[in-house]
Amino acid sequence: MERNEKLGGIVTTFAGLMGILGHFIIFLNWYFRGMAAEAAEPGCEILLKYINPAMADLGIVGGVIFLVSAYGFFNKKSWAFFMSVIGIVLSLQGAWFINVPFMAAGLPPVYFTLFWPFLIIFFLLMVPVGKLTWSRTLVGFLAGMAWVFCLMNGIASLSRIITIGAPFFSLVQRMHWIAMVGWGIVTVSILMGAKEWTWVTGFTAGMLEIVVGVPLAIVTAQELGRFSLFSLAPICCLILVAIMVWPGDLWKRWTDPNSAPQVFETKIKAEPSPAK
Repeated sequence: MERNEKLGGIVTTFAGLMGILGHFIIFLNWYFRGMAAEAAEPGCEILLKYINPAMADLGIVGGVIFLVSAYGFFNKKSWAFFMSVIGIVLSLQGAWFINVPFMAAGLPPVYFTLFWPFLIIFFLLMVPVGKLTWSRTLVGFLAGMAWVFCLMNGIASLSRIITIGAPFFSLVQRMHWIAMVGWGIVTVSILMGAKEWTWVTGFTAGMLEIVVGVPLAIVTAQELGRFSLFSLAPICCLILVAIMVWPGDLWKRWTDPNSAPQVFETKIKAEPSPAK
């Protein structure tokens, strides 16, 4: 499938520079503020001390991969789109979770200034650049958010283990990260061209997160007396699993790599000229 390589090069160049410069600037200005925040809840300082650098690592690596992708697009290399997919998957992950402990510490969610532009870049890369259908793009987006939310559940569970030692969190913590790895692989596979193993991997990752995530969401919602952010991963996985098992091969129709985006053309039928 022919891709819009010029637009791809422009978008990935911008994304790469934004990711690298953005993470450097935000990290250097907010890292120590996060750890010193007086309003921090128990465990937030741990997340901000160790997880913030790890998320910045993902963001900077994603930015470098974007620049490599831009070189590929400008030189019409076949691997350019694949590298842009890797870049956006890492960049969205690196700009999401750390906002949660920032807000819990009474600080502004400064990394959303990267996340929301990256979300726009995702859709630009998939539709006008990669020429993917909207259905395939949206399923890939849901899988990508499952990859993001499962990481969040694993990190938040680890924080609870360190701070309060709750046995339920100790039981399920690693399962979130296993599901996360599965969804990361599935996201890339959907955007590059889903295979049979894509369905199997996604179904396994989805069922795993549902099994460990739904009880965790219920327990934490009861403790907090409100909606729990632990609910986001199982909700996302429930939607994806429903798409996978929906009658009529809905998953296959929506993720088929051989389907082309609809092109709307205006056809003007020439009317025969009147006989003279």
